[in-house]
Amino acid sequence: MDIGAFVQENRRWLIGCAVGGLAFLIAFPVIDSIYDPTAPMRGITALASRAPREVYARGDRDALEEEQQKLVAERDRLQAMLAFERRSAFELPAGADAGSFLFQAGRKLKQNLLVAANERNIAVNEKEIAWAVPPGVEEIKRVLFGLELLDEAQRRLFAAHDAARGDDPDAVGLRSILQLRAEPQKNARQSFRGARKGAVDLADYFEQERLAFKFEADAATLTAFFEKCREPGRTLVVERVQMQQPGRVGDPVVVSGTLTGIAFKQPE
Repeated sequence: MDIGAFVQENRRWLIGCAVGGLAFLIAFPVIDSIYDPTAPMRGITALASRAPREVYARGDRDALEEEQQKLVAERDRLQAMLAFERRSAFELPAGADAGSFLFQAGRKLKQNLLVAANERNIAVNEKEIAWAVPPGVEEIKRVLFGLELLDEAQRRLFAAHDAARGDDPDAVGLRSILQLRAEPQKNARQSFRGARKGAVDLADYFEQERLAFKFEADAATLTAFFEKCREPGRTLVVERVQMQQPGRVGDPVVVSGTLTGIAFKQPE
């Protein structure tokens, strides 16, 4: 398969991936500026420094309010684009033993994945369907978020395979799943902190986890999979993607990369 031709023919989803990654990068400072309680005061201080003895004009206040409204609207737009809404199946119930719950959830997920792959004659590198097993409850909660991303990714891979084979019964579809690995981020709370003294900790407002993937599929399945990543309310942000040139024209492509899920928290 000619990768250059594939890229030309599938610009739409490649652009979508790039847009998702770009939005992901700009979301942090936008949300930080909204939730930073010192932001309005900085604006007022700036006005005061220019005219310390003047009464603030209505136009200045209106301008600040209008800017705040624009920021809130941009936050809502980005949140709608990027949000991954959690479901109860992978959330630790109150009073449950965290280690046992993680074990049961992980075993059920892997069994379902292997059964679905076997039904479709898709090879799976079972050792690379993996996740960490940490000792702490908070760390286990983050791994459970990673498992939910893994579960979503495998479901969408099989759905993309079924769609490609449905359109063309002779299509290769998804040939093999080489890796689906949940990668909980270390020091997640500290990684969101701003450099400014007193800056808002964005981890209080959303959490994110990452999934590394690698699979082998034809062009139709690749296109369908990445389009399915942009499901409203359950977005898998395509953070990175690489394609390996196949050995022969017509062979499936090996594609790898990372997906990120961002779950916004309800303000307390």
